[in-house]
Amino acid sequence: MTRINLLLLLAVVLCAMSVVRAQYQGRRTFAALDVAQQRAEQLQMDKDRLQVEYRAMSAPGRIEQLARDDLDMRPITAARTIFVPEGESVLPPLPVVPQVAPAAKPATKRARR
Repeated sequence: MTRINLLLLLAVVLCAMSVVRAQYQGRRTFAALDVAQQRAEQLQMDKDRLQVEYRAMSAPGRIEQLARDDLDMRPITAARTIFVPEGESVLPPLPVVPQVAPAAKPATKRARR
């Protein structure tokens, strides 16, 4: 009888240890899930913020201003347009456009992000 009791006691202890281990693993898994969900939320917020920044940076008015100010580009005019008649293989000579000296730029440039 004592052997059966010891065997049953050993089985109960092993089952109890198994239950404790399973609960511990469940808690660890739940904690890892919580961390992963927080990371996913942070990444979603970063994505939304970057999309807003992208829309702001790609606004046509901003691009036009950067082209004018930083790249010294000018809008196209009819006086600067060369029309090539269909079938002609030789381009007419380019008109001479007087170059305007670029205006002095401010000492500090805009910070680009």
